[in-house]
Amino acid sequence: MLSKLAIDTLCVSVTLALSKNSYLACMKVPTNLLKDAVNHYLSDLKPIYGEEESRQLLYVLTSFYFGYDRFRLAMEPDFRLSESEMLKLHFGVKELLRFKPVQYITGETTFLGRVFNVNNSALIPRPETEELVLRAISLCKQDPAFKKVLDAGTGSGNIAISLKMELPDLDVYACDISKEVLDLAVKNAEKLQAQVHFFQCDLAKDLSLLALDDYDLIISNPPYVTESEKAGMFPNVLNYEPHQALFAPVHDPIYYYRHLIKLANHSLRSKGYLVMEVNENYGNQVVDLLINCHYTQVEIAKDIHEKQRMIIARKN
Repeated sequence: MLSKLAIDTLCVSVTLALSKNSYLACMKVPTNLLKDAVNHYLSDLKPIYGEEESRQLLYVLTSFYFGYDRFRLAMEPDFRLSESEMLKLHFGVKELLRFKPVQYITGETTFLGRVFNVNNSALIPRPETEELVLRAISLCKQDPAFKKVLDAGTGSGNIAISLKMELPDLDVYACDISKEVLDLAVKNAEKLQAQVHFFQCDLAKDLSLLALDDYDLIISNPPYVTESEKAGMFPNVLNYEPHQALFAPVHDPIYYYRHLIKLANHSLRSKGYLVMEVNENYGNQVVDLLINCHYTQVEIAKDIHEKQRMIIARKN
């Protein structure tokens, strides 16, 4: 029987061998110059992502790992990587080749100019949602009486925290069905020093947890992707981002909008606003629901891609 010392020695030898093999795989890079590594891995990524997106992804990794974006690298083309740095970049690229979103590799993303932590418990914030938040900020600025806002289904907290950072006098509340997601949102609020009131709530069942006629604005980016749209989705979304936050129920594509309107009927004050991100194929159905519930000034707004992506409605 091997002694404990012999077993420990064997384990170290195996670990070193695995590390060496991984490093040898990196040795296909002609030199340890960062620019050469970028060009080498560009050829691996291009068949999947195309040239420009591949470059962007590589520069996200090099900036995150080494502090070198494309501009700094252009100014300092002779920057060399150590063996451990070569390995770090190698494994980052391997994750990209498995379609893992670069935001989940680095654990962060930028939303309205601020860096948020992300993980696969919550959706990665999108630029389209930035437009939604800017709309909400504009509405709040138009009426000084707006004091209290609810972000329904907060995810990483990017909407609620951004509202609080842009409008410090707002009293911002945010809820989600998932405790794991709320833990992420709380960490983001602490990192960015934003005072947001987070609480766990299932909007389909727990309206009793919310005060009556209490919010000036309710904002939400609910799950709205339909099952029929799965076939056209990229693996980096379908295989990594949480389905609970992506997909509407098969039997009812506007299920969550029904509950958001019910929430607004219960907890939005008269003349308050309901602001929602929406599936472009079902916006008109949501508008019809709002009109039937006597909401006024109902508007569908287009996003940067000219898709009907936002609905803004005022409660009668």
